[in-house]
Amino acid sequence: PTATPSAYQPTAPPTDAAPTPPPTITLTIWTTERFSPTQAITSGQILAEQARLFEANHPDVRLRFVLKKPQGKGGILDYLLTTNAVVPDLLPDLVFLDMDDLGTVVQAGLLQPLGDVLPPDLTGDLYPLAQQAGTVDGQLYGLQYLADLEHLVYNTGKMTAAPASWPGVLSNPGPYLFPAGGQAGLVNDAFLIQYLAVHPWSPEQDEPFLDKESLIAVLQYYQDGVTRGIFPGDILNYQTADDCWRAYLAGEAALSHVRASRYLAERGRSQSTAPAPIPAIDGPAAAIGQGWGLALVTSDPGRQALAVELMLQLMDPATNAAWNRAAGFLPTRQTALVEWDLADGYTQFIDQQLQTARPHPPVANYTQIAAALQTAVESVLTGAATPEEAAEQVVSSVQ
Repeated sequence: PTATPSAYQPTAPPTDAAPTPPPTITLTIWTTERFSPTQAITSGQILAEQARLFEANHPDVRLRFVLKKPQGKGGILDYLLTTNAVVPDLLPDLVFLDMDDLGTVVQAGLLQPLGDVLPPDLTGDLYPLAQQAGTVDGQLYGLQYLADLEHLVYNTGKMTAAPASWPGVLSNPGPYLFPAGGQAGLVNDAFLIQYLAVHPWSPEQDEPFLDKESLIAVLQYYQDGVTRGIFPGDILNYQTADDCWRAYLAGEAALSHVRASRYLAERGRSQSTAPAPIPAIDGPAAAIGQGWGLALVTSDPGRQALAVELMLQLMDPATNAAWNRAAGFLPTRQTALVEWDLADGYTQFIDQQLQTARPHPPVANYTQIAAALQTAVESVLTGAATPEEAAEQVVSSVQ
């Protein structure tokens, strides 16, 4: 498919101004509709203003935003890999990328490391989630711009505080909703959150990602919750946190998982709702964060300098805060969140969540593992297998 350049146009100079020399450099940014200066909504207007400021400071530079689909065939990742293989000269200078795809693009040799070109006050200000998500093989390659994560909400009319651990959940009347049905055949973040609380794996550890006893523990927790009627018998019908949130708003649950972006947009729909961390085996769990960020493609020193300057401008705390507030996501710099309403308890809660959140585990065969885990979840919740049998099947199927 043909790429669609944005309709963004630089501000024309006054008619009585001296003729402006033709632009000598066009800086190309591959992006998605969400992160585009052509959108009429506030987040698009913020980006358009930043583009105008950059061009005003660099009269010989024009920014060209090229829109791509976010995922799938013809999406940004697909275009990067295929363009590199066929016509690498058509690659962009900068790219707006799903952080889960960063490792794939780095392994393809398409991105430039950022550690030596970014000021320490920026990299040190990133939330741990953004630092980890942007790092591949010990080097920073991506600047995460927006974040989202899953957390708990509870009905304050039915309980004074949310349970903080599995014993609290299993002694609570519920109902407790979380996504268990999987997405595209892959296990939900809700399971990974619980599993990593039991088995706190990191890529630096020289041990397998899968641990049979830890899998048994989480699967047993799922089984116990359904057996006791705390998790509904149709929990597999809930494939996303949005599914859970809708049911919660309809009064079908006392506790539910929800995405922070959804809660930001719709928190006013329920006055008797409060946020809380997701309860894990022995205390609050670390959330799993997702998001998109900026990565540097060009290897030309002059173009690199310009692209990095644009990245720094967009990552300015006030800009990062304003764009995320307008777009309904979470900022990735700690000084950006300070720009939000600190008197709002949810701002403080999100700061705590971002301090402990982690990205998806960077496991080489993640898709295979996630599919096997979802099969195990379904087998246990339908009674087709015990937690022990299902865990054994996972471990044996991916070895």
